[in-house]
Amino acid sequence: MTIPQHPLQVVTPDQLDRRTALKGVTLGAGAVVLQPFLQRLAAEEAGQAPPKRFIFFLESNGLYPYHVQPKGVERGKGDRLIDLPLADLELPEAVAPLAPFKKRLGIIQNLSHKISGGGDHGKGYGGLGCFNWRRGVAGQTIDHALASAQPSILPVLGLCVPPSADTVFANSVSASAPRRPTPMVCQPDLAFRMLFGSVADGDAGKAFQSRSKLLDWCRSDIKRVREELPSMDREKLDVYLDTFEQMRSRQEKINDIKDRLKANLPAINKFDSRRTTQRFEAQCAIATASLASGLTNVVTLDAAGGIGLYHTWTELGVTKDGHAIGHSVDAPDSVKFAVAIRRFHAERVADLARRLDAVKEGNGTMLDNTLIIWMSDSGEGHHGFCGEWPLVLVGGLGGKLKTAGRFLHFPRYQEGAKETANRTIRNFYLALLHAVGDRRANFGELDTQMPAAAQNGPLAEILA
Repeated sequence: MTIPQHPLQVVTPDQLDRRTALKGVTLGAGAVVLQPFLQRLAAEEAGQAPPKRFIFFLESNGLYPYHVQPKGVERGKGDRLIDLPLADLELPEAVAPLAPFKKRLGIIQNLSHKISGGGDHGKGYGGLGCFNWRRGVAGQTIDHALASAQPSILPVLGLCVPPSADTVFANSVSASAPRRPTPMVCQPDLAFRMLFGSVADGDAGKAFQSRSKLLDWCRSDIKRVREELPSMDREKLDVYLDTFEQMRSRQEKINDIKDRLKANLPAINKFDSRRTTQRFEAQCAIATASLASGLTNVVTLDAAGGIGLYHTWTELGVTKDGHAIGHSVDAPDSVKFAVAIRRFHAERVADLARRLDAVKEGNGTMLDNTLIIWMSDSGEGHHGFCGEWPLVLVGGLGGKLKTAGRFLHFPRYQEGAKETANRTIRNFYLALLHAVGDRRANFGELDTQMPAAAQNGPLAEILA
C-alpha cells in the first residue's frame, strides 16, 4: 500500500464540526487529530466543565499595600469591611497595566498571614503554606493542595526567575508535603526542553528522546539489580524504582498529548537570554503554554528564588537592588524604582491574562476558568510582619468565586483580641479549595494570637 506523501496537518478544535468529529469521521490522509483534543470536545459535548486553573505569581521583596490601593480610597481602619466596585475606581500607577482587565480583576487588602512568621526578607514555604517560614518545608503548600483536587500530568509546574541566569533549579516556595519541596525550574530554555521537547525541533527534541531512552535504561537496570538483592534491600531500591516508573509514565503521558503541545508551543526567541526581563517574559509564556496544552492545572511562578535574593532591574532603569530599595523605602529614588518594578510585574500579569484570554474554551476563554493570584512572598513590605498580605486576582475560575470587579478591604489585624472581624490568608486558601470541590475545614496551622473562629472556614465574602 502506498502512503500518501502529504505534510503533517494539525486540526485544532475550532476547525472541526464537533458533532461530526465525535462520530469518528475520517478526516483524510495527512490530517491528524490526537485523542486529547477529541476528549476535550467530548467533555464539552457532555456538559463537563473545564478544569479550574491557577497561577500563583509571587512578588519578591513584598507587595506594598499602597501600590495596589485604588486612588481616592482611604486605607481601611477599624472593624468595617469595605467592599467597592472597581469600575468606579482608578488603579494606581504601579498596577495600571491591569486596567484593561478591570472587570475581571479583584483586589483584596488586609488579610493577615501572621502564621507565616514576621521579619527577615521573605517567608519561603510559609507564604503558600500556613506555617512559620523558619521551620522550612513544614507542610504542603496551597498550590499542591489545589493540584490534588484536579490531577494532571504535572501536579504543579514550578518556574523561577532568580537574579543569576546561571541558576538551574531552586527550592523556594512550593512543597507537596512536609520535607518534599518542589524544584523550581529557573532557566526558560531548560523548562522549554523539559516540557515541550517531545514536539520541538532540533536539540530540544533530541534531548527529549534521549531522556526517554535514559529513563528506560535506568528502569531496566534497577529491575535487574533488584533481583540480585536480599529482600530487605529490595524494599529500599523500590523507592528508586517507583520514582523512575513515575517519571517514565509522565514522559509517556506527554507523548500522548504531543499535538496539543504543538498547538500551544511558545515562541523561543527570548528563552536563552541572560536579561532578567526577557527571562521573566519567557517563563510567563511557558506558564500559559503549559496550562493551555493540558500539562498542568497549577503553575507557581517565583520572582526571586529564595529568601534574601534580589534583582537589580537595570533594564528598567533601576540602579538599586531590591535589598537597598527595601531598606530605603521612603527615599525618592526608591519610591520611583519600586513603582517601576511593580509596574513591570503588573505587565507580566496582564500578559498572562491576555495569553489565556486568547485560548477559546467552551463559550468563553481559558481566562474564564483560571485565577491568577499575584501576591507577596513577604507580606506587606521588605521586612514584612504580615498583619496584611495584599492580593491581586485576575480571572473567573469558572464562576466559583465572586472577586471579579471588586475591591475588598478587611478590618485590620488585632493581635491578642478575643474577638476580631479580621480574616486571614488561610481563609482565602480554604475558599480556593472549596472552589475546586475540596471542602476541607482546615488548611495548615492557626495563628494563636487571634481567635480560631476568625480563621476557620473559607472566606465567605468571595465564594459564589
